[in-house]
Amino acid sequence: MLEVSLDVRFERFFSVDSPKAIKAAKFGYLNAINYMAPYDSAGVGNLCPDATEGCRNLCLGRESGQAAMVSRATGTNGVRDSRERKARYFMAERQSFMAEMLLHVARNARLAQRLGLTLAVRPNGSTDVAWEGIRLFVTPEFAAQLSRISGLAVTSGLHSLFTAFPTIQFLDYTKSARRMKRQLPANYDLTFSRSETNEADCLEVLASGRNVAIVFGGGLPATWRGYPVINGDEHDLRHLDPRGVVVGLTPKGLKAKRDTSGFVLRGWEGDALQLAA
Repeated sequence: MLEVSLDVRFERFFSVDSPKAIKAAKFGYLNAINYMAPYDSAGVGNLCPDATEGCRNLCLGRESGQAAMVSRATGTNGVRDSRERKARYFMAERQSFMAEMLLHVARNARLAQRLGLTLAVRPNGSTDVAWEGIRLFVTPEFAAQLSRISGLAVTSGLHSLFTAFPTIQFLDYTKSARRMKRQLPANYDLTFSRSETNEADCLEVLASGRNVAIVFGGGLPATWRGYPVINGDEHDLRHLDPRGVVVGLTPKGLKAKRDTSGFVLRGWEGDALQLAA
Protein backbone atom coordinates (compact mmCIF):
# COMPACT_ATOMS: atom_id res chain seq x y z
CA MET A 1 0.00 0.00 0.00
CA LEU A 2 1.34 3.42 -0.95
CA GLU A 3 1.58 5.66 2.11
CA VAL A 4 2.02 9.39 2.41
CA SER A 5 5.40 10.30 3.83
CA LEU A 6 4.99 13.09 6.37
CA ASP A 7 7.69 15.17 7.99
CA VAL A 8 6.44 14.49 11.52
CA ARG A 9 7.55 17.39 13.72
CA PHE A 10 5.94 16.34 17.00
CA GLU A 11 5.95 12.80 18.35
CA ARG A 12 3.62 14.01 21.13
CA PHE A 13 1.21 16.28 19.30
CA PHE A 14 -1.66 15.74 21.75
CA SER A 15 -1.40 15.51 25.52
CA VAL A 16 -3.25 12.50 26.93
CA ASP A 17 -1.69 12.48 30.40
CA SER A 18 -2.39 15.97 31.76
CA PRO A 19 -4.51 16.20 34.95
CA LYS A 20 -7.52 17.16 32.80
CA ALA A 21 -7.00 14.25 30.45
CA ILE A 22 -6.50 11.75 33.27
CA LYS A 23 -9.89 12.64 34.80
CA ALA A 24 -11.59 11.67 31.53
CA ALA A 25 -10.57 8.01 31.88
CA LYS A 26 -12.94 7.65 34.84
CA PHE A 27 -15.76 8.48 32.44
CA GLY A 28 -14.62 6.07 29.76
CA TYR A 29 -12.76 8.55 27.55
CA LEU A 30 -9.27 9.15 26.26
CA ASN A 31 -9.03 12.94 26.20
CA ALA A 32 -6.41 14.15 23.70
CA ILE A 33 -5.61 17.86 24.08
CA ASN A 34 -3.58 20.03 21.67
CA TYR A 35 -1.57 22.75 23.39
CA MET A 36 0.03 25.61 21.45
CA ALA A 37 1.43 28.97 22.51
CA PRO A 38 -1.60 31.17 23.28
CA TYR A 39 -2.55 34.59 21.85
CA ASP A 40 0.53 36.26 20.27
CA SER A 41 3.09 34.77 22.67
CA ALA A 42 4.87 32.91 19.84
CA GLY A 43 5.35 36.14 17.89
CA VAL A 44 3.56 34.90 14.76
CA GLY A 45 0.04 36.29 15.08
CA ASN A 46 -2.81 36.06 17.54
CA LEU A 47 -4.15 32.54 18.09
CA CYS A 48 -6.70 33.86 20.64
CA PRO A 49 -8.32 36.85 18.88
CA ASP A 50 -10.88 37.43 21.66
CA ALA A 51 -8.45 37.17 24.57
CA THR A 52 -8.81 39.92 27.19
CA GLU A 53 -6.17 41.30 29.51
CA GLY A 54 -7.43 39.11 32.33
CA CYS A 55 -7.41 36.06 30.08
CA ARG A 56 -3.85 36.70 28.92
CA ASN A 57 -2.55 37.24 32.44
CA LEU A 58 -4.05 33.99 33.71
CA CYS A 59 -3.74 31.81 30.60
CA LEU A 60 -3.43 28.15 31.56
CA GLY A 61 -1.30 27.61 28.46
CA ARG A 62 1.50 29.68 29.99
CA GLU A 63 0.72 30.42 33.62
CA SER A 64 -0.01 27.01 35.14
CA GLY A 65 1.55 23.58 35.43
CA GLN A 66 4.92 22.93 33.81
CA ALA A 67 4.49 25.87 31.43
CA ALA A 68 4.71 28.25 34.39
CA MET A 69 7.95 26.76 35.77
CA VAL A 70 10.32 28.93 33.76
CA SER A 71 14.04 29.42 34.15
CA ARG A 72 15.01 32.68 35.79
CA ALA A 73 17.89 32.95 33.35
CA THR A 74 15.92 32.45 30.12
CA GLY A 75 12.32 33.23 31.11
CA THR A 76 11.14 30.08 29.36
CA ASN A 77 11.26 26.28 29.53
CA GLY A 78 10.88 23.22 27.30
CA VAL A 79 7.08 23.17 27.50
CA ARG A 80 6.73 26.80 26.40
CA ASP A 81 9.35 26.32 23.67
CA SER A 82 7.49 23.31 22.28
CA ARG A 83 4.16 25.14 22.27
CA GLU A 84 5.73 28.12 20.53
CA ARG A 85 7.29 25.88 17.87
CA LYS A 86 3.90 24.31 17.25
CA ALA A 87 2.22 27.70 16.94
CA ARG A 88 4.84 28.83 14.42
CA TYR A 89 4.37 25.57 12.50
CA PHE A 90 0.60 26.18 12.39
CA MET A 91 0.97 29.75 11.16
CA ALA A 92 3.73 29.13 8.60
CA GLU A 93 2.85 25.70 7.16
CA ARG A 94 -0.88 25.34 7.67
CA GLN A 95 -1.49 22.40 5.31
CA SER A 96 1.44 20.37 6.65
CA PHE A 97 0.30 21.12 10.19
CA MET A 98 -3.23 19.91 9.46
CA ALA A 99 -1.96 16.73 7.83
CA GLU A 100 0.16 15.96 10.88
CA MET A 101 -2.77 16.76 13.16
CA LEU A 102 -4.94 14.24 11.30
CA LEU A 103 -2.19 11.66 11.60
CA HIS A 104 -2.02 12.11 15.37
CA VAL A 105 -5.81 11.98 15.71
CA ALA A 106 -5.66 8.64 13.90
CA ARG A 107 -2.96 7.39 16.26
CA ASN A 108 -4.98 8.39 19.31
CA ALA A 109 -8.09 6.75 17.87
CA ARG A 110 -6.14 3.49 17.73
CA LEU A 111 -4.77 4.04 21.26
CA ALA A 112 -8.28 4.64 22.60
CA GLN A 113 -9.45 1.38 21.02
CA ARG A 114 -6.58 -0.55 22.63
CA LEU A 115 -7.45 0.94 26.02
CA GLY A 116 -11.16 0.28 25.63
CA LEU A 117 -11.93 4.00 25.79
CA THR A 118 -13.79 6.50 23.59
CA LEU A 119 -11.65 9.23 22.05
CA ALA A 120 -12.52 12.89 22.70
CA VAL A 121 -10.23 15.49 21.09
CA ARG A 122 -9.77 19.07 22.24
CA PRO A 123 -7.94 20.99 19.46
CA ASN A 124 -7.70 24.23 21.49
CA GLY A 125 -6.12 23.34 24.80
CA SER A 126 -4.63 26.82 25.13
CA THR A 127 -5.73 28.68 21.99
CA ASP A 128 -8.97 29.78 20.29
CA VAL A 129 -8.46 28.78 16.66
CA ALA A 130 -11.60 28.48 14.51
CA TRP A 131 -10.81 24.95 13.30
CA GLU A 132 -14.22 24.68 11.64
CA GLY A 133 -13.01 27.05 8.92
CA ILE A 134 -9.77 25.22 8.03
CA ARG A 135 -9.73 22.70 5.19
CA LEU A 136 -7.22 20.15 3.93
CA PHE A 137 -7.38 18.01 0.80
CA VAL A 138 -6.94 14.38 1.83
CA THR A 139 -5.59 12.30 -1.03
CA PRO A 140 -6.80 8.71 -1.53
CA GLU A 141 -3.38 7.46 -0.39
CA PHE A 142 -3.46 9.56 2.80
CA ALA A 143 -7.08 8.56 3.48
CA ALA A 144 -6.08 4.89 3.24
CA GLN A 145 -3.17 5.48 5.62
CA LEU A 146 -5.39 7.27 8.16
CA SER A 147 -7.96 4.48 7.90
CA ARG A 148 -5.35 1.81 8.52
CA ILE A 149 -3.89 3.61 11.53
CA SER A 150 -7.18 4.64 13.14
CA GLY A 151 -9.29 1.62 12.30
CA LEU A 152 -11.94 4.08 11.08
CA ALA A 153 -13.21 4.75 7.57
CA VAL A 154 -11.56 7.94 6.29
CA THR A 155 -12.54 9.17 2.82
CA SER A 156 -10.54 11.26 0.40
CA GLY A 157 -11.53 14.80 -0.54
CA LEU A 158 -11.62 18.27 0.99
CA HIS A 159 -12.01 17.92 4.75
CA SER A 160 -12.03 19.82 7.97
CA LEU A 161 -10.67 18.15 11.08
CA PHE A 162 -14.24 17.16 11.96
CA THR A 163 -15.43 15.79 8.63
CA ALA A 164 -12.27 13.71 8.23
CA PHE A 165 -13.24 11.86 11.44
CA PRO A 166 -17.03 12.25 11.70
CA THR A 167 -17.40 9.55 14.38
CA ILE A 168 -14.88 11.15 16.76
CA GLN A 169 -16.08 13.70 19.33
CA PHE A 170 -14.28 17.07 19.36
CA LEU A 171 -14.77 19.78 21.98
CA ASP A 172 -13.41 23.17 22.95
CA TYR A 173 -13.92 26.34 24.94
CA THR A 174 -14.11 29.69 23.14
CA LYS A 175 -14.43 33.38 23.95
CA SER A 176 -15.68 34.13 20.45
CA ALA A 177 -19.37 35.02 20.40
CA ARG A 178 -19.16 34.77 16.60
CA ARG A 179 -18.15 31.14 16.74
CA MET A 180 -21.01 30.35 19.13
CA LYS A 181 -23.49 31.63 16.53
CA ARG A 182 -22.15 29.46 13.71
CA GLN A 183 -23.59 26.18 12.51
CA LEU A 184 -20.87 23.87 13.78
CA PRO A 185 -20.18 20.26 12.82
CA ALA A 186 -22.34 17.81 14.76
CA ASN A 187 -19.25 16.26 16.37
CA TYR A 188 -17.77 19.58 17.59
CA ASP A 189 -19.03 20.91 20.93
CA LEU A 190 -18.18 24.47 21.99
CA THR A 191 -18.59 25.95 25.47
CA PHE A 192 -18.46 29.74 25.76
CA SER A 193 -16.01 31.17 28.33
CA ARG A 194 -16.76 34.21 30.46
CA SER A 195 -14.14 36.96 30.76
CA GLU A 196 -14.19 40.26 32.60
CA THR A 197 -15.72 41.98 29.54
CA ASN A 198 -18.23 39.63 27.89
CA GLU A 199 -21.04 39.08 30.39
CA ALA A 200 -23.73 40.25 27.93
CA ASP A 201 -22.53 37.62 25.46
CA CYS A 202 -22.64 34.99 28.22
CA LEU A 203 -26.31 35.74 28.89
CA GLU A 204 -27.11 35.57 25.17
CA VAL A 205 -25.39 32.19 24.87
CA LEU A 206 -27.25 30.82 27.88
CA ALA A 207 -30.56 32.12 26.57
CA SER A 208 -29.92 30.18 23.35
CA GLY A 209 -29.59 26.94 25.32
CA ARG A 210 -25.81 26.71 25.11
CA ASN A 211 -23.34 26.56 28.00
CA VAL A 212 -20.98 29.09 29.56
CA ALA A 213 -17.88 28.35 31.64
CA ILE A 214 -17.17 30.72 34.54
CA VAL A 215 -14.24 30.72 36.96
CA PHE A 216 -15.58 31.39 40.46
CA GLY A 217 -13.41 32.44 43.36
CA GLY A 218 -14.56 31.33 46.80
CA GLY A 219 -16.44 28.20 45.77
CA LEU A 220 -19.16 27.33 43.28
CA PRO A 221 -22.64 28.86 43.75
CA ALA A 222 -25.83 26.95 43.04
CA THR A 223 -26.92 29.41 40.35
CA TRP A 224 -25.66 32.34 38.30
CA ARG A 225 -28.22 34.83 37.02
CA GLY A 226 -30.94 32.20 37.23
CA TYR A 227 -28.99 29.43 35.50
CA PRO A 228 -27.87 26.29 37.35
CA VAL A 229 -24.15 25.90 38.00
CA ILE A 230 -22.54 22.48 37.56
CA ASN A 231 -19.08 21.42 38.71
CA GLY A 232 -16.85 21.65 35.64
CA ASP A 233 -13.76 20.49 37.52
CA GLU A 234 -14.97 16.89 37.61
CA HIS A 235 -13.84 16.40 34.01
CA ASP A 236 -13.14 18.32 30.80
CA LEU A 237 -15.68 16.42 28.69
CA ARG A 238 -17.97 19.36 28.08
CA HIS A 239 -20.05 17.53 25.47
CA LEU A 240 -21.44 15.41 28.33
CA ASP A 241 -22.86 18.44 30.15
CA PRO A 242 -26.60 19.20 30.21
CA ARG A 243 -27.60 22.18 28.06
CA GLY A 244 -28.29 25.71 29.25
CA VAL A 245 -26.05 25.55 32.32
CA VAL A 246 -23.09 27.40 33.75
CA VAL A 247 -19.97 25.27 33.94
CA GLY A 248 -18.40 26.34 37.20
CA LEU A 249 -14.62 26.19 37.44
CA THR A 250 -12.25 27.06 40.27
CA PRO A 251 -9.08 29.16 39.85
CA LYS A 252 -6.02 27.17 38.76
CA GLY A 253 -2.55 28.43 39.58
CA LEU A 254 -1.32 31.11 41.95
CA LYS A 255 -2.03 34.00 39.58
CA ALA A 256 -5.64 32.96 39.11
CA LYS A 257 -6.16 32.57 42.85
CA ARG A 258 -4.93 36.16 43.32
CA ASP A 259 -6.73 37.64 40.29
CA THR A 260 -8.46 40.99 40.75
CA SER A 261 -9.14 41.78 37.07
CA GLY A 262 -12.69 40.45 37.19
CA PHE A 263 -11.84 37.39 35.11
CA VAL A 264 -12.27 35.29 38.24
CA LEU A 265 -15.75 36.06 39.54
CA ARG A 266 -15.66 36.70 43.26
CA GLY A 267 -18.32 37.38 45.88
CA TRP A 268 -20.99 35.48 43.99
CA GLU A 269 -22.99 33.23 46.30
CA GLY A 270 -26.04 32.87 44.07
CA ASP A 271 -28.81 35.00 42.68
CA ALA A 272 -30.07 36.05 46.10
CA LEU A 273 -26.84 38.02 46.55
CA GLN A 274 -27.22 39.61 43.12
CA LEU A 275 -30.82 40.67 43.77
CA ALA A 276 -29.90 42.18 47.12
CA ALA A 277 -26.99 44.17 45.71
